[in-house]
Amino acid sequence: DHFLKKKGSDFYNSYNRQHKQVLPLVDAKIALSKDNYTTDKFNKRITNKYSEKITHFLRSQYNCIISSSKSINLDNSILNCRIYGLEKKSPDLVILDRNLKLKKNLTMFNLKIKRKIILFTCKKNKKKILFFKKKGIKIIIVKSLTTKNDFIFLFKKLKEMMYNRIFIEAGLNLLNFLIKERLVDNLFVFKSNKKLGKNGLNFGCSKFLKNLKFKNKIQVNLFNDTLFKEKLKNV
Repeated sequence: DHFLKKKGSDFYNSYNRQHKQVLPLVDAKIALSKDNYTTDKFNKRITNKYSEKITHFLRSQYNCIISSSKSINLDNSILNCRIYGLEKKSPDLVILDRNLKLKKNLTMFNLKIKRKIILFTCKKNKKKILFFKKKGIKIIIVKSLTTKNDFIFLFKKLKEMMYNRIFIEAGLNLLNFLIKERLVDNLFVFKSNKKLGKNGLNFGCSKFLKNLKFKNKIQVNLFNDTLFKEKLKNV
């Protein structure tokens, strides 16, 4: 109940911001082992099935999800809402693909329930762009996707497209950059009680993980996992 009430409060907060703030609400999510690894060499899932269900519920509360082509290619990610009754609540997907490296044979292209997919890129590969356009993907070409101002432009552009609640599920490097530049409002941290040790990997900035402080625990039963929500300083 506490979790649902908190989500309701956040929803109206973002609604009020729609008319008062330049940027949309931008939240992010990360899953960690007890010893702060994001990847298990032998198991795709770091946290348990209960955390996964909450992740799918969280997705349903946002207008769009932002991820990178690197993350999607690595896991063949679908990034939709796979809870019975909420399938059609899957938010639109925004893919950041600076060098147009998104694979052509991804599972997301074959889903029955269609949603809008928008790809931001800096490359003008006509052949590949045509392929993605035939898949129904909207292509937006930008000059750069590296600086804070680039991402402010990106978020403003998405807000103009009526995306007022954005959820980021991406790799550590992108997440670290956005948090460092104060472009994330809230960070959801799903924490497992298992240590991975030598089986753990971090494809990105490990130092960033060591600096994270988990203080605000959400009262939701995930059995052996824990969920934190940390409010971050934004622009």
